[in-house]
Amino acid sequence: MKLRPMTSADDPVVLALNATAEGLVDPLGPDRLDWLKLIAAHAAVVELDDRVVAFVLTFAPGSAHDSLEFHWFAETYADRFLHLDRIVVAEEHRRQGIATAVYRAVERSARQFDRLVCGIRSDPPDIAGLAFHAGRDFVEVGKLRRPDGTTTALCSKELATD
Repeated sequence: MKLRPMTSADDPVVLALNATAEGLVDPLGPDRLDWLKLIAAHAAVVELDDRVVAFVLTFAPGSAHDSLEFHWFAETYADRFLHLDRIVVAEEHRRQGIATAVYRAVERSARQFDRLVCGIRSDPPDIAGLAFHAGRDFVEVGKLRRPDGTTTALCSKELATD
């Protein structure tokens, strides 16, 4: 398994992966992906046997990210957080440790922040996502009602400072 920076050559598979997770993550088109890659703290893909099987996008305070979750975290935590906006793993590669490995890498790179934060759909519930984050010591710190009528659990994990 190899975690590497996302390139424009990865765009078709990233867009396809994101489409498989719509309803759990926000929709993503080519123009939005280009913009998010420009402003992201991390825009990375996971390769397995020379094939992209997952991707992750994170955003640091002060970025131009316009998501409701990012703005809530910015208002709540000022500049002391790293927002994990989305991680998508291909369905046939889930529960194989890929997301855990990506989270570990993101957490190591986020040491200058107090916490790693993310939003997880809670109504309707993303049961697997909520359980995964609880198992990684994330705690719910708020709820956000989205314009589409769904609710997102806003979660935070305090990062150890060395």
